[in-house]
Amino acid sequence: MAKSESLKTIIIINPKAGKRFFLQLFLPQVLHVFRRKGIEAQVIYTRYQGHASKIVQRLGGAVDFITVFGGDGTIREVLQGMENPMIPLGIIPFGTVNVLALDLGIPFNPLLAANVIAEGKKKWIDVGMINDKPFVLMVSTGIDAFAVHNLDLRLKRVLGKVAYGLTALWSAITYKVRKVNIYLPGEGINDSGYMAVVSNSRYYGGRLNLDEDTRIDDGLLNVILFKKPSILEIFRIFIELLSRKRKKLPDVAIYETSEVYLTAKKGLYMQTDGDKENFTTAHITIQKKVFPVFIP
Repeated sequence: MAKSESLKTIIIINPKAGKRFFLQLFLPQVLHVFRRKGIEAQVIYTRYQGHASKIVQRLGGAVDFITVFGGDGTIREVLQGMENPMIPLGIIPFGTVNVLALDLGIPFNPLLAANVIAEGKKKWIDVGMINDKPFVLMVSTGIDAFAVHNLDLRLKRVLGKVAYGLTALWSAITYKVRKVNIYLPGEGINDSGYMAVVSNSRYYGGRLNLDEDTRIDDGLLNVILFKKPSILEIFRIFIELLSRKRKKLPDVAIYETSEVYLTAKKGLYMQTDGDKENFTTAHITIQKKVFPVFIP
């Protein structure tokens, strides 16, 4: 972006994402980068869950792009507040989990990320829809979603990623498996299993890569269905997937589709981009290349 363009942005900050010390350290430097590049920035802190969506709805039309100084949860809230056509998003990774930044190759150094935004190169990525609510990364149901439902947000703020591990261990002990049915209308496929991951991004919960063929701009969802009811077997298959042994696994099914339904008799524990959800039926679709994001 040229210095003379005088572009405007809102920097939306989730003060509960990351450590306040580092926020106070890096934010003035990020603002300096923007001023030097001729970008006028207004800083707004979120005060409650869903606040970022309301900020975008109220002020998004008055700026050239939105900047998120936070994690994937804040990005999803911003996305939920946007109207079509969507305005560009700048990402300064600062949350417990920053999967979208990882997928797009955005630097985790806030100053480098600010310079990426200032340079103005954009990539249009896909947006998933679950029951008409947008997501960027993935949705899932099964033991991992149950762990998200059990996660203590206070513990997450103190321990960060360690909280996820402790919660996953407790969830594995207490979880009662539920059979999930999937239907791919475009392919005419019905199948069932005990954990399903529907991905738009190639990464899962961090640097874990369950399916290296997943692309965030190909107009497709990748569905990974774990077919064994045992929690130990699900973990075994999960580890083997991470070891790139997917072609040798009879107990996992992988599909590519643009539309999928998930159902379960007792309802679905679900997580969407790391946020907990409850559905009886989940209808998941994809919108191809509708969300512009600044990238290196």
